[in-house]
Amino acid sequence: MTTPGRLVTALAVLLVAALSVPPIVVLVVQACLGREAQTVTPARLVELLGNTLLLALLVVVASSVIGTATALLTQRTTLPGRRVWAVLVAVPLVLPAYVFAVALSGMIGGGGVVTSWLAPFGVDRLPPATGLWAATACLTIVSVPIVHTLVATALARLDPALDESARLLGDRPARVILRVVLPQLRGTLALAACVVSLYVISDFGAVSMLRYDTFTRAIYAQFRGRVDLAPAFALCAVLVLVAAALIVGQIVLRGRELAVAARARPPRPVALGPAGRLAGTVFLGLVVLGSTVLPVATLVTWTVRGLVNGAQPGPVIAEAVNALLFAFLAALVTTAIAIPVALAARRRGALARAIEGVPWVTHSLPHLAIGLAILVLAIAGPAFLYQSVTTLTLAYAVVFLPLAVGAILVALRQIDPRLLEVSRSLGHSSASTAVRVVAPLTRRAVLAGAALVFFAAVHELPVTLLLRPTGSETLAIRVWGAVVEGQYTTASIAALLLVALSVPLLALHERASLRAAVAA
Repeated sequence: MTTPGRLVTALAVLLVAALSVPPIVVLVVQACLGREAQTVTPARLVELLGNTLLLALLVVVASSVIGTATALLTQRTTLPGRRVWAVLVAVPLVLPAYVFAVALSGMIGGGGVVTSWLAPFGVDRLPPATGLWAATACLTIVSVPIVHTLVATALARLDPALDESARLLGDRPARVILRVVLPQLRGTLALAACVVSLYVISDFGAVSMLRYDTFTRAIYAQFRGRVDLAPAFALCAVLVLVAAALIVGQIVLRGRELAVAARARPPRPVALGPAGRLAGTVFLGLVVLGSTVLPVATLVTWTVRGLVNGAQPGPVIAEAVNALLFAFLAALVTTAIAIPVALAARRRGALARAIEGVPWVTHSLPHLAIGLAILVLAIAGPAFLYQSVTTLTLAYAVVFLPLAVGAILVALRQIDPRLLEVSRSLGHSSASTAVRVVAPLTRRAVLAGAALVFFAAVHELPVTLLLRPTGSETLAIRVWGAVVEGQYTTASIAALLLVALSVPLLALHERASLRAAVAA
């Protein structure tokens, strides 16, 4: 390894150790100190664990079935407009769950939009959007695009030879999917289940708005208004153990990945008859209706209704500016840190794998727990760090660093090593090669990683709620606080602004997907 390479690796180790290790250490230490906390009874602990795992199970099952079905319809059939349907199904991917919780709360119940639509048919009231069923519906909406994206990507990589062999042996398309395609997707489905489960157990905004008791809601209740944080960290320890168990379970379930063709030819899509096309279109239409059309229509309706009746929207513009400012700083700082980390992680060896893997630990853990750990560090540090923009920006870097590193790493690993060798053979130093060759080839990936961090920071609720500077509210906090206070007009306006800010991320995602498809 050259001297510049050693310097980059040393810098990456220092950055990862300074960002990712302290919150983990605080969680471990505080969990040990708080293990004797008696504010939560064993019965209550079992109840919270049961509620959290039940919600995760229901969301995983529902999103896996729906997401796999949408991926198969848009990737392996002749359904008309399947590319358009794929984009529409992916729309909720760029929106946080609490936005859909706002829409669901304003959709049904007394005075709900759907309730008013059903009034001519004698339905004057629907059950309020609270409890297990509401949390399951809300989180399933957000999770379906995750499963859809992972399964669709895996389907594009599968060699179609096995499918064709099964068809030649007389198997019908449905039997081919069950016996050939789905077994090859075992690893992908296990990964999707793990990602969805981690998302569900770490969600705070949606379950709080929908009044369903999970660990995150109980942790915030233990933290709020208390000087002693031991009970909150005791619950965090249980939640972290659940997350670790899910990650290990996913690794075991995935097993050995099945081999795929490096350049698999496109599979022959299943020809659908008139009945199949109708059924597929109706199914995808219902998915898009429930996940995009109705929620957005509800937010718009509540906004217009409230403004017409003279409701005050609140300082949402100032909060949007705060959200954009914090997100911009997060993207700038996180991307600057991600560049040396990605350069060091692209090398082979255990150290490179650790440099890449450790930030994923903090990213995978519930953000509420990470936020509490960073809060403890800020309290113990210099006074100017407590509730400061600096602490909030660094906290965003802690939880979102893998997003930027992952995007840059993909571009770095696609660079032909011969280009670097030619540059060095022409007398250019490593630094000159990095500027002349590496930087132009990775510029788009760096910008994509920064965009991912930017929008993740705009949507982030628990870390912002715990660490924001005093008086600096954001759209995420406005949505959460307005729903808690029953101010649905304000919540709807703030949620619509979040939707508008999220559209560029969806466009970026689709553009990257199109380029990947062309390159393949």
